[in-house]
Amino acid sequence: MLAIHPHIQDILFSEIQHVCKSRMPLHKDLQNLTYALCIMYETLRMFPAVVLIPKRAAREETLLGKHYIPEGSIIAYDTVNLHRNTQYWGDDINTFNPSRFDGRKSRAHPLDLGNTRGWVNDGNIKLPTRGAFCAFSEGVRTCIGMFSTDCG
Repeated sequence: MLAIHPHIQDILFSEIQHVCKSRMPLHKDLQNLTYALCIMYETLRMFPAVVLIPKRAAREETLLGKHYIPEGSIIAYDTVNLHRNTQYWGDDINTFNPSRFDGRKSRAHPLDLGNTRGWVNDGNIKLPTRGAFCAFSEGVRTCIGMFSTDCG
């Protein structure tokens, strides 16, 4: 995606130069390389590594008042279409835009209307409501790497 979008590559390069000066980036620099994380999230939004996430129904349920799911059924949610749902991502779903995750920007995401749509902004990274971005699954079955504290 960086090769296709050289202006984004230039922004990333500037951030790396600003944070790391003339040395190679270190693990401790990650907390200050916000735009690099935004690029990773946006790439995973557009091209999720796991396209279907299967779940087994622990009990019978009726979803949305009309979809009966018997106990033991295996259902899967489609992360490709979830990550391109205009309800969460706006009308530019097919545009590579890492800035949609950048919480440092004063200009909010089009759907971030006072956080009424559930976007969470920690000051650096802005993420949509829980369940709208599932690049690493979610909950008890999330990617084990999300909990790693020793990255070498």
